[in-house]
Amino acid sequence: MNMLDEQLAHRLHDIVDGEPESVPPVNALLDRGRRARRRRTTTLVSATCALLALGVASAATVATTPTSGRPGVTAEGPSQPGTVSPAMELVSAVTASENISYRMRLTYSGPGGLTYEGAFDPKTATGYVRAPQDDSVMTELLINGIRYVGGEPPLGKLPADKGPGETYGRYGQYPGKYDRLSLHDDGSGVLGAAAPDPAALFKALKSANATITENPDGTLHFTYTTEQEKGSSTTIGDVTLDRDGRIAEVALTVRWQTTAKGRLDKGTITSKLELFDYGVTVTVKRPIDVVMVKK
Repeated sequence: MNMLDEQLAHRLHDIVDGEPESVPPVNALLDRGRRARRRRTTTLVSATCALLALGVASAATVATTPTSGRPGVTAEGPSQPGTVSPAMELVSAVTASENISYRMRLTYSGPGGLTYEGAFDPKTATGYVRAPQDDSVMTELLINGIRYVGGEPPLGKLPADKGPGETYGRYGQYPGKYDRLSLHDDGSGVLGAAAPDPAALFKALKSANATITENPDGTLHFTYTTEQEKGSSTTIGDVTLDRDGRIAEVALTVRWQTTAKGRLDKGTITSKLELFDYGVTVTVKRPIDVVMVKK
């Protein structure tokens, strides 16, 4: 069993919540699956997808009936023998996207929407992300797990109604060590998980109790609903893989409603995460002007 096989076996184990009595028949899947092929991936990833062929139905059954009280992913079963279910294909994609460097672009649409661009190497916990605004360019640097956050001069002319956004070039150094970029949130949400670490996408979808299916064009589709005390949101998304079977794009549409202000408010947010240049060399220089940030 090669390294990718071992990682996929661990993913299968995670899908069934790690219950000893629910361990999927990995050896049987490996033995029978290697004889199958899967379209739209290169040889290495095709072989990984094929680990599940002919035996995936039993694993998919376990995955679609999570232990009581635990969230799970609902997967549409394979339509024909020898094919891989959408959830299993996503498992293969996140496994292929794991422990390898990449560039990213995260775009939020609508008024005040931001575009984040950067790169990250999970092996060295080194990377950067920048978000241009009208008064500064918000910048996060991660160097061997040490986080720095600051602002650089705006890309264009400073608007007349704006004062300087930051002390340009000054960075706060945060205590402790970090293994991923923070970006817009703590990484617990679906898009936030994929942006700092694409291999975390399946885990986030599983926590959200998402349903994963396949679109007619072969891209993967997911949907889930989140309920709050005074509102709810429904998220639909599509995952596109690149020619190597890695995650290339995650597009989200979130429809939300809330009564927090004593009335019913509704809205829609769309965002798109692009991941590319897998295997790129990522180097980041430590800022010169650094101040320590207290917790």
